[in-house]
Amino acid sequence: MPPVVFLGPSAPASDILSILPGAIIRPPARRGDLYSYRILKHEFFLIIDGAFGNVLSISPREVVDVVRDGAVVVGASSMGALRAADCFPAGAHGVGIIFRLFKDRVISAEDEVAVLFREDLPFPPLTEPLINMRIALRRATRKGLVRALEAEKIISAAQSLHFTLRTWPRAYQGAGCSLSSEILNFLSEIDIKRADAILAAKRVSKMREACRAPLRRSSSSHLFGLLGDGRERRADPLSGAGQQQIEPEFIEWLCCSGKAYRWLHSEITRRNGELVAPISSVWNILDGLGELEAELMRFDVFKRAISEARRWGLRPSIEDLRQAEHQLVNAHGVGSWNELLISIGNDPSYAERLSIHRTKLALTKCVRRTFLFAHGQATTPREVLLWQPK
Repeated sequence: MPPVVFLGPSAPASDILSILPGAIIRPPARRGDLYSYRILKHEFFLIIDGAFGNVLSISPREVVDVVRDGAVVVGASSMGALRAADCFPAGAHGVGIIFRLFKDRVISAEDEVAVLFREDLPFPPLTEPLINMRIALRRATRKGLVRALEAEKIISAAQSLHFTLRTWPRAYQGAGCSLSSEILNFLSEIDIKRADAILAAKRVSKMREACRAPLRRSSSSHLFGLLGDGRERRADPLSGAGQQQIEPEFIEWLCCSGKAYRWLHSEITRRNGELVAPISSVWNILDGLGELEAELMRFDVFKRAISEARRWGLRPSIEDLRQAEHQLVNAHGVGSWNELLISIGNDPSYAERLSIHRTKLALTKCVRRTFLFAHGQATTPREVLLWQPK
């Protein structure tokens, strides 16, 4: 069976067909498209573009179901890069710069790859994708065609535009910068989405050549999860851990953060600075309130952020500590940090734990500020300068 390629404005069909002759070129993928073609026994899928907005976009669940049924799903450039980044742990393949940026969380918004185009004439796009603008300006600064400060202003102006209005002239005008024809020609020639689409087509071609034997079929009698128990599988809020493994740290986090002040105050006691509560009480009360899974996931994110901060050797700033104190003060319903310490009473051990929690909370804010809202010069090897102003 020929590969199925979901393609829109990211690249012309001729680019793909020159690499994958005989491929079935379909419009940008919509919800259910993968299921439909998998039922017809197609084994290779290349997702480049996807529909969104006024129609249901292809879901990660659909990608996972088709991969688990034995098909190969490759994503790149646009919606394909997004879904490949979402589903690569389940076996989806991602190709190209844009996929790597999504996978590493350097960028995360669908707005980065969105463009305006006519469905009857899907190539070329009528507007410029934000990710192309970021990379084009980065290359222009390396060549000395654009100053770094000017590039930041242009990206900031481009971000303020709706994707249906995002063009180089409008971005330059919004930034108050002049756009020469020489620079416009240089910037317009850089098309990362198209380059990634071509790379992805080459990857599919190589994978088909390497796969002479039929791909494995699902042993399930159902249609790859459509009718099975796993169609709406729930996330694991414990991340594989057991209740007893995380109970002490989870209770301490609930208390120190102030989240359990109303729910579990009567159930949790302090003994020599140690927070103690019956396992069943914590789980039963929070589960009865419908808050257990949400709090467990927040706890997991909190621990991951601290681990990331320590891995990079980050130190919270005074502002991070101030914000952490303000959050804890509000959560405990007091007026100031000193009032919070006084409310603890004669328990210096717990006061010390609360101070440690404040530092950890400040670390999470440091991670957020460093990795999610960084601009200017990179402070760690992980940051990529794509000008993401606050």
